[in-house]
Amino acid sequence: MFDTLLEKQDKIIFRLFQYLQKKNPCSLKEAATQLHLSLESLKRYINIWQQNGSNFSTGISFYIKDQTITAIYSHESGQLFLTALLNRSFSFQLLVKIIENPFYTLRDLEKEFYLSRATMQRRIQKMKPLLRNYSLTVSFIYDPPLKGNEIQIRYFILLVSLLYDPPFLWSEQTLYDRYEEIQQYRISQGFAFIKAEQASNMMYYPVPFQLNDAGLRFLWQQFSGLETIWLKSSVTDALEFSLHAHTELSELSLIALAQKFHRLHSLCDFFSGSLLLAYNPFCSITGTKRLVQSFTKLLPNYQQLLAKHPELPVLYEKLLQNSSYSENSKWTIAED
Repeated sequence: MFDTLLEKQDKIIFRLFQYLQKKNPCSLKEAATQLHLSLESLKRYINIWQQNGSNFSTGISFYIKDQTITAIYSHESGQLFLTALLNRSFSFQLLVKIIENPFYTLRDLEKEFYLSRATMQRRIQKMKPLLRNYSLTVSFIYDPPLKGNEIQIRYFILLVSLLYDPPFLWSEQTLYDRYEEIQQYRISQGFAFIKAEQASNMMYYPVPFQLNDAGLRFLWQQFSGLETIWLKSSVTDALEFSLHAHTELSELSLIALAQKFHRLHSLCDFFSGSLLLAYNPFCSITGTKRLVQSFTKLLPNYQQLLAKHPELPVLYEKLLQNSSYSENSKWTIAED
């Protein structure tokens, strides 16, 4: 995922931050073990981070006392930490430049970044595994360098855009507007859909309309939550039964949550590549284990969907946490 583009120092600090989000504070020895580093190496990386003044702008710092480390940060800084680190990663900057200028040559990039061809090619090799995860590739033998299915390219660019320039406030409309900007930009660059396509091999949501630029706009209205995704009653009933059996949310919250699960499954069915922007080896998914088992038994083709997107249980955790938080907030307001 996108954290693979981080520089080595930043990647280690980001992994440390991820673990401290799970357990903050914790012993230095425990953190070093979790990161597969020696205690001396971890201390060295932390000291380098603390002494580099350019890191202050990230809003993330670490405090060490009595062999215990504590991460100090605001909620907003934590949310934007990956973005802050990526925006100073040369590999990520290179990726953004290729997206912004879809017909740039290797020589154009060399002039832009003042780097040798050998260095440029090493950086391009570094981004190839990420692109491969999204069924894309990059090659400067033929134009354009970024190659793959246009629908998939727009999805990938959307993820890059949300990392490069996160919206101040997240909403269904914000997500759709961002996609619309990307689609219009791609059309202006000569990547419009001349001929409509029929979506094929859909396991969860058989898209009932042809896909051209207009069709994609409506599809993204569905994916973003501005329009409802209509599925077979057997699918909706099975999902709602599973949520009712394996969560403790109110009936009203479950109705809204079910539609979010449908959107997530439909999005994962339609696109290749992880919806998780960063790999988190410390994330617990035990809370959704029974939910996954229920989906496996009741939802058609769910095992194939899970094989295509193994990050789904982590995304379920996030959806359930957000729903529980919203429900608790409503109760707090009502009591006040």
